[in-house]
Amino acid sequence: MFKKVSNIFLVYYSSFTTKSGSNIHILELLRNLNKYTDVVLFAPGQKGIEHVSGIKYVPVIDNKYLVQPSYEFMLSFYLLYSCIRNRPEVLYLRQNSFPFFPIALCKTLKIPSIIEVNGLVMDELNVSNSKSFAYRVFSYLALRSERFNYKYCDRIVSVTDKLKDELVKLYSVPAEKITVINNGANTDIFKPLDKKHVRDRLKLDNSKKYICFVGNLAAWQGVEFLVYSAPYILEKCPDVRFLVVGDGAMKDKLLDIASEIGVSDKFTFTGRIPYEDVPLYINAADVCVAPFIKDRNSKIGLSALKTYEYLACGKPIVASNIPGVKELIDLSGGGISVPSEDPRELANAVVKLISDQKMRDTMGEQGRKYVIENHSWDGVARKILDICHEII
Repeated sequence: MFKKVSNIFLVYYSSFTTKSGSNIHILELLRNLNKYTDVVLFAPGQKGIEHVSGIKYVPVIDNKYLVQPSYEFMLSFYLLYSCIRNRPEVLYLRQNSFPFFPIALCKTLKIPSIIEVNGLVMDELNVSNSKSFAYRVFSYLALRSERFNYKYCDRIVSVTDKLKDELVKLYSVPAEKITVINNGANTDIFKPLDKKHVRDRLKLDNSKKYICFVGNLAAWQGVEFLVYSAPYILEKCPDVRFLVVGDGAMKDKLLDIASEIGVSDKFTFTGRIPYEDVPLYINAADVCVAPFIKDRNSKIGLSALKTYEYLACGKPIVASNIPGVKELIDLSGGGISVPSEDPRELANAVVKLISDQKMRDTMGEQGRKYVIENHSWDGVARKILDICHEII
């Protein structure tokens, strides 16, 4: 059992204007840390966190109206002032872009610090394939930020074992400095609901079987392989329909693919929906999918929110055998892992589950039990508080 930590400063450089995976992660972490200690948040665009009661935060800084250097300067000023006036026991920073100042401040004032790492910044930047001068400058600063922060922080929280291995290899970080804490699910929101009731509410056909994907429609999610698998699934299970919940850069391409292979009428693309409605779509489904691609994902592994949320709702999942995801499926017994980027294998696993109600029920029960016991956000917060106590 962790000991009391009086206060934590949490620094996050992204805006809460959307319900992205990273924003949900931070909001859940805030909400659960706040059960046990005072948390002060330093971040832009905080209107999205007003429903999280008890959280203290610096005056709202909306970087929409500021160029990046001015915004960074203002947040740093507030952080410096707050550290001097009300010194935190621990500063917790989510690594993003090139924030040098928080860790430099901690080093100067001897404030214990933790950095949370969800990916390698350079991998994120390389997705754009840009060769512009601005991109090269930004990349240089991002790389230097990672090196500086990982060297001078007191502890690093990595969301996967593979990411920990990369940090050790690329930045010569001592392995004992890194603690792996996977993502979690809000098991109070993501829970089993009556399937007929939610389908009636969403105006879905109760006579059909539904396959559901939830998430950002980005290239690395591999949703096109779900579309390509549809003809194989429909050949064996013609009453299947597909729900694609979310929005993103790949949406138009996915619509085009579905049209080209003649399955448009079997797919529903919901677009962006309120976060509180996501459990309804998951519970309306018979099987949920996470068809991640190998590129980018295999290198650092994945601790994807959607997989924990699917399991928390008691739904069996079919997911690519990416490190982190495969281990979750194996340990939980909550689904089937398949080779990445293989529509036929994805289809075979989906058909196997669609055809076996007993298997779906068993996997659903096992998956929810595992997430409750091992991956609740309360449990994540407690593990972080244990680290805070160690470094104070």
